[in-house]
Amino acid sequence: MTLDELTNGEPFDAVIIGGGINGCGIAEEAAARGLRVAMCEATDFGFGTTWRSTKLIHGGLRYLEHGDVRLVRESLRERSWLLQTRPYLVTPQRLFLPMLPWTRRPGWQLRIGLAAYDLLALYRGVPKHRALRREKLRELAPYLPGSAGGGFSFYDARIHAPERLALELALEARRLGAVIANHTRVVSVTSDGKRVTGVVVEAEGEAHAIPTRAVINAAGPWVDAVNEHGGLPGVELLGLTRGTHIVFELEQPLGRDAVFSNTKHDGRVFFAVPQGPLLLVGTTDDRFDGDPSSIRPSSSDVDYLLEEAQELLPGMGLTRDRIRYAYAGLRPLQRVKGGPEAAISRRHAVVPHAKHGGPEGMYSVVGGKLSTFRPLAEEAAALLGPPRKRKTDNSPVAPGWNLVLKETPLSLHQKHHLRIYGPAIAEVLALGMEPLCEHAGAIAGEVRYVATTEEVKSLADIMMRRTGISWSACRGLCCAETVAAIAGTVLGWDRARQTAELDAFRAELDFHLPSVESLGLGTA
Repeated sequence: MTLDELTNGEPFDAVIIGGGINGCGIAEEAAARGLRVAMCEATDFGFGTTWRSTKLIHGGLRYLEHGDVRLVRESLRERSWLLQTRPYLVTPQRLFLPMLPWTRRPGWQLRIGLAAYDLLALYRGVPKHRALRREKLRELAPYLPGSAGGGFSFYDARIHAPERLALELALEARRLGAVIANHTRVVSVTSDGKRVTGVVVEAEGEAHAIPTRAVINAAGPWVDAVNEHGGLPGVELLGLTRGTHIVFELEQPLGRDAVFSNTKHDGRVFFAVPQGPLLLVGTTDDRFDGDPSSIRPSSSDVDYLLEEAQELLPGMGLTRDRIRYAYAGLRPLQRVKGGPEAAISRRHAVVPHAKHGGPEGMYSVVGGKLSTFRPLAEEAAALLGPPRKRKTDNSPVAPGWNLVLKETPLSLHQKHHLRIYGPAIAEVLALGMEPLCEHAGAIAGEVRYVATTEEVKSLADIMMRRTGISWSACRGLCCAETVAAIAGTVLGWDRARQTAELDAFRAELDFHLPSVESLGLGTA
């Protein structure tokens, strides 16, 4: 269905603005209830906060410190569901919590907190925590400081490609009858003075007016900016905080275990999470008041994270010249005044605009976290009216995907990379197993597959948010031209279009996943 056809058709039950994990989840939930919905994303599915996370599905151990038991219980329930239904994307992750001279809580408090964490999880999907004596922790994690006086191990979960989880929800919404449109920006919301009547979107330089009975603004960090265009001007709902990460390439990989601690400098929560041969370190948590589209790592962010990583992991040999890239994202939290950033609630809220003097039928989504998109989606979809059909659970993964991978002649590195395609892995392999990138473990078949089936509009979509090649040490620069040629064959790009796509990809890469050199930090 074209945008022109949408313009002249019957009003939708709802238009959802934003294609992150929340927008995609709402679209899937509403479509599964038999509602007629459209979702418009200004850039690409998962582009904003979803794509730039720490890549963990965690219950929020630190939220217990702030007494938010309900959020922790909900998060742990959803973690269990994702482990069961998306085993190719979400896997158990063991973390070490060392007792260091700068650890903020005494061991007895951490033991109680971890026991409560296990209890709230009902021991579903992952093992319970363990106390580790100094010698045992040293044996398991020799790279930690010698001052570590024992500690704990506990489990959460890692998500290998959060942007693909958002994409899966969008594609499932499409299968259920929703209209999904990436690279389609909503430029205004229209009303009759009392109630929402439609949205105006812009795609490929043309404007289209789409009629709808309701609008759900799930634009993440851009919620307030969207509301300035007719939804709720002058009212600020968001309190943005910036989170920056850096990624190292190591001489000796960390292994499978992650580290969870506090920073020495200011006590912030700090993660070191293995990503195959790479190590992801983060994150910062600073209030942000600028344009969300301008978000980029700063030199001070990188300096801070490097210094803290060297303090926490002195045995890893982490130096500036080992940093391959950095990235920054924004947490679209509920707006509050004062207090530490880490204490701002991660709970979601679906705000009716009518309560703030806006039009009936428009709602904004604020807050939330990666692991709790389902409860948010259910709450938002319920506002659109009673379901027209009973939702069926079609989320369990098709069996055998892992056996297909196991039986291929590819390397373990390639198999680890390709697991993100889950039930589609056989189709990916059938389209070609020629190696593309030794750093990522990518093959040609996945480029052909995503270009054919996954709403690809640009080379950056492929490299950064479909195949994940750009998350590797080379950031995809070693194979970008080959990928552009393969995609060009599938999508009908001539040589000039391929060149333009390469230029645009490199510019986006330099902005969103900059190297140390491009940030002007040097390697000393």
